[in-house]
Amino acid sequence: MANENGERVKQFLITPEVVKFISEQKCDYRLCTSCGGPILLPVTIKKPKPSDIKIQVGGHTLYVSAIQAKYIDVIDDTMLMTYLY
Repeated sequence: MANENGERVKQFLITPEVVKFISEQKCDYRLCTSCGGPILLPVTIKKPKPSDIKIQVGGHTLYVSAIQAKYIDVIDDTMLMTYLY
């Protein structure tokens, strides 16, 4: 897949559980780095960076850290901090 500049953009598999979660929470999320590995946090907690990859998910934006994008192919429910919700 390529962006509007013709540059190749990495594609991710986003599981239905994550799509459902983001849709139910009704806010944008960022996939970033934590001491325990990749984690999905609302952008109200962890603001997006200009280098993030933007993905539309159920009417909201999922920002993927450029650092994490190098190492992951699948965005799944193991990255959710569900105990906060």
